[in-house]
Amino acid sequence: MGFLAYALTIYADLPIVEDARFYEEIGYEVAQDWLSGKEVDFDALPEGVQTARLLVTAIAAFYFVMGGVRALPVLLVAYSAVTALVPVYVYWFTRELDAPEAVAGRAGWLVALSPGFVFWSGSLYKEGLTLLLLSVSAYHTLRLQSGWKGRSVGILALCVVALWGVRFYLAILLALAVALSLLWGRIPRAGLSKGVPVFVRQAAVMSAFAVVIVSVGLTVRTEHVLLESDEGVLVNLDVRRAGSAREARSGYLQEASVATPEEALQYFPLGLLYFLTVPFPWQLGALRQNLIIPENAFWLGLYPLMVVGIRRALKSNRPGTVFLLLMTAGMCVVYALLAANVGTVYRMRSQVWLLWAPFAAWGWEVWRERRRPARQGRLARGGSRAVGVGSR
Repeated sequence: MGFLAYALTIYADLPIVEDARFYEEIGYEVAQDWLSGKEVDFDALPEGVQTARLLVTAIAAFYFVMGGVRALPVLLVAYSAVTALVPVYVYWFTRELDAPEAVAGRAGWLVALSPGFVFWSGSLYKEGLTLLLLSVSAYHTLRLQSGWKGRSVGILALCVVALWGVRFYLAILLALAVALSLLWGRIPRAGLSKGVPVFVRQAAVMSAFAVVIVSVGLTVRTEHVLLESDEGVLVNLDVRRAGSAREARSGYLQEASVATPEEALQYFPLGLLYFLTVPFPWQLGALRQNLIIPENAFWLGLYPLMVVGIRRALKSNRPGTVFLLLMTAGMCVVYALLAANVGTVYRMRSQVWLLWAPFAAWGWEVWRERRRPARQGRLARGGSRAVGVGSR
């Protein structure tokens, strides 16, 4: 998929992976500076790099190891191999919800076979790394709700720091959701917790996570982001939303404003509706928008199953389910106020769909369970009629 997207962009002049090409070019230039012994000031790089430092650094590191050879096909294969772990982690954290193996398998395949996830995995967009970090974080958070695991604490902290290099607001949301969720633990499936009460155990786990987060400077960075402008967070959010709505051909609600708490509250329900639904099948537009309509319609059809799956997951693993809902609720709030064109919505919504995939798979399983008795009843009635006809 990555090869095809690049071929169409380069040789057919279709704007499919323009941002990815930009990241790759900057990464190659950084690698060339490193090979020549120059120091690179990332703050002096073009503005678009500041929100994708991790991706650009990873590309630069790859080309540095390759000795400056611009082997783009090899880079695409390497990137795809790493981001292909996403459906594997979806399977694993679905199992941590105590879901049946069949449900976890369906959740993993739902992500593996969805065109959007394949595209982000196969092209050099930062969404590939974002989805990987979110899925790894979900898995290790759910593990920590069952007890102390030092390796999971370290990996979780690394994921939060790495998310800062692709989408800093996700790092803030994840840190808050993890800290709150770790306080609500559960008894391991193997049996009763011995010795230490669950709340005391989880308080220790949360404290360890908090110490690591503070030590890596995330709290200082968060404070700097929230206080960097005298105008306030909502005003900055409104400027970004308005620019996104007016600059893109697929922009919507250009005249809306979220600059004050009252305006944000008034706009939020409509913004959330747009974020979770557009584009509808009849909203034909540019080529890229038309390409995502079939997949979007498929996921819209999964929403009722997600509701059913959430109800079943709450019965099986309430703390873990609440963590996923807490994380996605925060994402929906931010993206409902920030996203203002179909392209941006498609990228950001994939992060929410990733964490909702287990619920969709579980809802499908529940629906099948409910249909099974009815099907068996019809078969039994059919068999009894056949016996009756044969006896007569």
